[in-house]
Amino acid sequence: MGEREVAIILRDELGIAVHRNWAEQAAQGGVDLIGVPFWAIEIKRAKKYLSDWWTQAASQARILDDKPVLIYKLDRKQWKAQVCYCALVPDSHLHFRLEMDLPDWCSIVREDLCLGKNVPLANSGNI
Repeated sequence: MGEREVAIILRDELGIAVHRNWAEQAAQGGVDLIGVPFWAIEIKRAKKYLSDWWTQAASQARILDDKPVLIYKLDRKQWKAQVCYCALVPDSHLHFRLEMDLPDWCSIVREDLCLGKNVPLANSGNI
């Protein structure tokens, strides 16, 4: 779980509408959150990290032709984000994962959004 908590964080950090993906999750187990352009967001919250999480995030992103991000929180820890290096450096053929604090990933996304991409406003819709 944790989708609602992360949706609120992303809305506040990015200033865009981010929603839980109820319909697709129920029908086919799709990405957890929608609304961040070009990113397929998978959310996990647990006691210990499981490597299958990244596989799931990458698979869902491939289906959507988006960049994968795994946002997770372990008990008594802060939210973390994992991305593939090639998602941040598009011309790269390197496919290793980078891990960062969630606010750092938000900074990367905010920078992309400032380059002029049109996105829905944060106050439209429910989380």
